[in-house]
Amino acid sequence: MEKKAIYQIKNLNHSIMRYCFLMGKFKENMPTPAQMQILNYINSKKGEKVYQRDIAITLKLRRATLSEILKTMERNNLISKVSDKTDTRIKQIIISKTAKEKFKEVTTILDNAEKTITQNIDSKDLETFFQVISKMEENLKNERMNIC
Repeated sequence: MEKKAIYQIKNLNHSIMRYCFLMGKFKENMPTPAQMQILNYINSKKGEKVYQRDIAITLKLRRATLSEILKTMERNNLISKVSDKTDTRIKQIIISKTAKEKFKEVTTILDNAEKTITQNIDSKDLETFFQVISKMEENLKNERMNIC
């Protein structure tokens, strides 16, 4: 059977998620991968104000998609939305204490997964891998631009 990049990527992602699950930390109440990306973004801002539009632009998420994810996160007490003092139409996204703890826990697992999947791989090969993935993302972006 011919190897297809798209299937290999899907299979790798599935294997990574299975590894993380087997580590025993991905429980029902743990953040999803999309939620983890959002928490990571908010965390990286080190106390700066973060708004929904910032997250949408940075993570390349549609407004409707992000809105649903944030609603779920708020319902699960991972974040809270606070009206901005200067513009009440926008809401600041604030990470909860619970989310910070869960984020730390999952980050440890993901760091271990990163070490596991990259062990015995030469740094030049990893750099090539990152370049190829970047080119694939660029190809998809260019194709979307042609479609729209």
